[in-house]
Amino acid sequence: MEPYFFLSYARRRGPRVLVKRFYDDLCAELRQELRRLRKGKPVPFDRPFLDVQSIQIGQDWNAALGDALGHCRTMLALYTPDYFRSDFCGREWKAFEDRQRSHRELAGVDAKALIPVLWEPVQSIPAGAAHIQYDNLEFGENYAQWGLRRILVADPGGEEYRRIVNLLARQILVAAEHFRIPAAEGLDITAPESAGPFPSATQRAEPGSHALLLVAARTSGTAHHQRSTDPGCHGESPTDWNPYHTESPEPLARRASQLLEERGFTVRTDVVSDVLGATLDEARGQGQVAVLLVEARAAADEPYGSALRAYDRSNHPGSAAIVPCGPDEAGDGPQSKPYWEAVRSVLPLNWAKGAGDPLPLLQSGISSDEFDGALHAVVAKVQNHLFSFLETIKLDSLERSRITSTSLPVLSTVAVARPEPNGPARPQPARPSSDPLPLEQEQDR
Repeated sequence: MEPYFFLSYARRRGPRVLVKRFYDDLCAELRQELRRLRKGKPVPFDRPFLDVQSIQIGQDWNAALGDALGHCRTMLALYTPDYFRSDFCGREWKAFEDRQRSHRELAGVDAKALIPVLWEPVQSIPAGAAHIQYDNLEFGENYAQWGLRRILVADPGGEEYRRIVNLLARQILVAAEHFRIPAAEGLDITAPESAGPFPSATQRAEPGSHALLLVAARTSGTAHHQRSTDPGCHGESPTDWNPYHTESPEPLARRASQLLEERGFTVRTDVVSDVLGATLDEARGQGQVAVLLVEARAAADEPYGSALRAYDRSNHPGSAAIVPCGPDEAGDGPQSKPYWEAVRSVLPLNWAKGAGDPLPLLQSGISSDEFDGALHAVVAKVQNHLFSFLETIKLDSLERSRITSTSLPVLSTVAVARPEPNGPARPQPARPSSDPLPLEQEQDR
């Protein structure tokens, strides 16, 4: 089988219903174009590849992906910010682009079979994908500004959406029918040599980097008596907490862990306890970045309240806190005021420090669409702070060692220095301070 296209997309961002709708619409449009091409004659149609539909339960998913990537005629890449942060999307990209490059070297012509779709706006395309043109005047200004996902949401059966889907179907048809890029057998996209061109090196963590996720949230047992609580948010453990459950089935801690693992981190998840300060100190000493995932309604409850207030009073380089926010809490409704009061009452100092900071280390009011970007941004900032802090500690330790190892003269008497007649006063040696100067890194929160 040679699927007409392989749909490559970032799988961990919200519900997949819109991706599935686009896939179905594109398949239907492609069939129509094939009938027109064959003048109504029956057309054999190799079903395009979509992971959640094409891989069966119990099937070896790596083998299925490798087979589809090695034999599909074209590949559609749904551009989103998460797409270019995903290691697996980068591997899919590389596998197909290698096949397309082989065809270009053999035939001397570009099949244009790697077809980008601007699903969501992307601030910057990484260098590994920048050579592929992804916008065209035919798609219109709304597509360039907002992406196809928003056009689909605004008017699923509208003329603009259907026109863009038709343009994509025609491009697939041209590449699939007029060019047959060489197949690749036995692809293993999990192999080290299969790593793709993104995430970029600057977005990847250093080898051996570790991250600690600490969750402060209620369980279904402690939250059920509060009528304002959505029962789908909680589970048996605080780590089951999912404030975005209407959009994604994954608990927040698991979603955060997967995002960081894609960037090369080794991740450990735990629950906030009364020894939070010691836990953060230990993580800092081991060079680990730490992110607190805090449920606003649970923040003031024990055992979290005292631990979080102590965290707020202390300065822990290498840590940040994210307080997710539901749609009803973000607006002006009755849920929003208690949410913001809870955040300010438990973390007042971090709240104040974040005023005017374009990237505060207390990220509050974070919606589902904002969470992934906020996590990546604060982890990068926290990692820089941690590296600076540890480097300063290292240099300070070396300086202390140098001072104490130098043999200083022992003075039997203490004399007051007096100026020479008609001459300047003799310079006095500076007295070494027993306490290091305050660290700028520790004040930058």
